[in-house]
Amino acid sequence: MFVRCPYCHKLVLWPFFGRHRSKHTALRADGQMNEHVTLRPTRRYAGSLEEVPQNYRHPKCGVVTGMPEEIIRSYLADPFLYGDKSFCCGCGDYVSKRELFWIETGQSLADYTKRLQQDHVRARRAKPRP
Repeated sequence: MFVRCPYCHKLVLWPFFGRHRSKHTALRADGQMNEHVTLRPTRRYAGSLEEVPQNYRHPKCGVVTGMPEEIIRSYLADPFLYGDKSFCCGCGDYVSKRELFWIETGQSLADYTKRLQQDHVRARRAKPRP
């Protein structure tokens, strides 16, 4: 009867969810969606972001895009949450993570995500079962 919105995390009656979701996914003037899927605040990574890359460049257009903190904290907690594209402020579109490179490390977002995913799987396998 209710569905939890992956954008604002409110419970919404199923018949109204499509209209509710469309407000979150509507495109802004810059081409980016109003909001993005995130984990609920209590499920996000809570540690320091001091060593975590937060800005990436798209060599095709040369523009640097900053990643919002709620998205960083969400993918650090669940590196499988997002697909293989990220928004480029220069192109005004979502582009492959293979084309985007962290300013802080020079690593592609695709390689970084793959490593996070591998680490996540290893850590889950290593946990003792109750």
